[in-house]
Amino acid sequence: AQVQGSWRWRVFSIGGAMGMGFGILFYGLPTLSGAIFGSSFTIFPIPFADWSDYTKSYLPAVATGLSFDLGNIILGMVMPYFAMVGSFIGLLSTFIMNPILYKLHILTSWTPGDKTVEIMFKNYIDLYFSFGIGLSLAIAVIGFMAVFKLKKKRQQDRDANPLGSDVPAGRGDIPNRFVVWTYLVSTVIYILVSGYLINWHPGVMIVLVFFGFLYTPIISYVTARLEGIAGQVVEIPYIRELSFILSGYQGVGIWFIPTPMANYGAQTVFYRQAELTGTRFTSLWKSEVYLFPVMIIATIAFASFIWGLGEIPSSIYPFTQQMWELNAKNAILVMSSTTGEYSQFQEALSGTKVGVGFGVGMGVFGLLAAFNAPTTLLYGLIRGIGQTTPHMVIPQFLGALLGRYYFERRLGLRWREYVPVLSAGFFCGAGLITMFCIGVVFLMKSSNHLPY
Repeated sequence: AQVQGSWRWRVFSIGGAMGMGFGILFYGLPTLSGAIFGSSFTIFPIPFADWSDYTKSYLPAVATGLSFDLGNIILGMVMPYFAMVGSFIGLLSTFIMNPILYKLHILTSWTPGDKTVEIMFKNYIDLYFSFGIGLSLAIAVIGFMAVFKLKKKRQQDRDANPLGSDVPAGRGDIPNRFVVWTYLVSTVIYILVSGYLINWHPGVMIVLVFFGFLYTPIISYVTARLEGIAGQVVEIPYIRELSFILSGYQGVGIWFIPTPMANYGAQTVFYRQAELTGTRFTSLWKSEVYLFPVMIIATIAFASFIWGLGEIPSSIYPFTQQMWELNAKNAILVMSSTTGEYSQFQEALSGTKVGVGFGVGMGVFGLLAAFNAPTTLLYGLIRGIGQTTPHMVIPQFLGALLGRYYFERRLGLRWREYVPVLSAGFFCGAGLITMFCIGVVFLMKSSNHLPY
């Protein structure tokens, strides 16, 4: 045990030192320079270097560039190898298909000189919004197929080898009747508050009841079963957006109401971990009760304070300055669907393109299943062909290659034990540097407002 503990600590320390060293250059320098001089000084482009303007002649409608965040390489080493391979193959397919689709007048909005943000959003409108919905539907169907298939196999195994299902003693379970009543009361409160906020719109009230008493229990049960059997989560894509549109409500207020929609099935993993570590469930719930008011107060206080430190977006926050516009446009695209007037949402949503995306997703699944390919390869491919940013995929793929063909060959299968610990140390070290620099900025900004 001492030998194992020693190597874990050494590997964690190496990762921590790497994270702190890189964090000073990548996170610390821009943060402190922005606070001191009013504009950030960077060695590495944040969040990525944009090369789209240089590749526009031979890769039209393709966003190109590279992220210099070392964390992406570390993640590539940790993530399943075939998932990274699939993402890279999918990315290459968009490099090939986007210029062809541009020539076929499908990606019509792109203009030479567009940067990554403009390219991503315009392609999103022209194709990938609807195409991505189709891909997500395919993933959902594949997930449900896996649930029923594995459930049937599990039932056959139980019939052959019946096992007891008694709840372990001392785990801290709450009686089921209290759990059910708690859910019912909280869901009713959700619905009443949301109904008041939207003036009791009949269509929205039906949607809220559907989410609270039908969708959430069913999807949570299915996900809990699949998590226990195969470690996967099932989601039905865009069901919230579609339900809001079909409700008949006009205005954007509906997008900001609290909705009793959740997938609690994924919590089974957390509670299983608590059981394995000997943590009583009641202890977890007590900590939530204590932490919740602290989190609410701290979130409001720090959000207000951070907002007052500088203009957002601005050069002080390089990542936000680069990505805020894309995120805002994507959010507004969906919200505009309930305004009752023409919006880009109507232009972006196409049943034909949704069908093509669904067909491509199911076709890729069938092809990979025929060759008995790893499941992670499928999810990686779906991620890649759904127009993900190449800036992160490329270094993650390089990290996967580096881990598999260099470190694993030198260190053997123990590398798979080392790399999660190395990753934990790296992100811990980078996080410590980031928090330290943010703390320094808070102190500097606070002192600037004092009269003396």
